[in-house]
Amino acid sequence: MGKRMSFTGYLVALLKGFLITCILLAFGLQRVKGQWQVPVTPYAVWIFLSWLVCYPELRRHFASLFIKNSEEMTSYKTRSLAMHQQDMQNSHRDRRWTTNGVTVNPWAFTTDTTQSTDEILNPIYVYCERLWATFLLILFGPIISLFLVAQWVWRKVA
Repeated sequence: MGKRMSFTGYLVALLKGFLITCILLAFGLQRVKGQWQVPVTPYAVWIFLSWLVCYPELRRHFASLFIKNSEEMTSYKTRSLAMHQQDMQNSHRDRRWTTNGVTVNPWAFTTDTTQSTDEILNPIYVYCERLWATFLLILFGPIISLFLVAQWVWRKVA
């Protein structure tokens, strides 16, 4: 199903999925004789095997989920200011403040962006988006892998 993953790539992918695996297995934690234990249930086996066997290959196969999009998230404040400035340029033709015909408010901000949390929220949003994709790939990894293998076999047979 494409280029094979190296052993180092496999270990790196396992490390990236470790946090989600711990979170998923934490749902089954039980306190036994004063110690926390994860009982060996079908759920725990499913998550552990999905993490070890399926996740690294699925992460390679669905690499587009983990690549940052070029379009960045903008806050309502930044989007509102941009829309206001665009409205000023489009709608106020009779009250031009410059000689070249561009509508500019001389009392507007001196920078092109406002003070907002866009630069702080973008990395957090991207991290949470990747964490969610990892969560889904580990939780449904065996099912997705079986579907991909069946699809590959179907293409070879047909």
